[in-house]
Amino acid sequence: MMLKIEQQLIDNISQLLKRSIIADSALAQLKEDKQGNFSAIFPKGSIFKCTAMTFQPYIEEVADELMQWQQSKDQQLLVTLVKKIEQLFKVIGEFETLYQK
Repeated sequence: MMLKIEQQLIDNISQLLKRSIIADSALAQLKEDKQGNFSAIFPKGSIFKCTAMTFQPYIEEVADELMQWQQSKDQQLLVTLVKKIEQLFKVIGEFETLYQK
């Protein structure tokens, strides 16, 4: 059971990483066109520890937490990790929908 969860987390983070590379490229273009008027993807005080204007640092954060969880198998860390992954999928999905119009 634990291996299945672990593989699912790895697959999700891998998919997020691929999508974030494209999204970050789009964000860079928006910023270049003076259309990216925001200071962070997730605001301070969100579930994430980092604050960044691109998706990559958030992906790195969940990847780091995956490694921590793989070593500790801490249930609370797993819950937080899953919530962060869900948030990333939601926000990247919303961004992709808006940007593709």
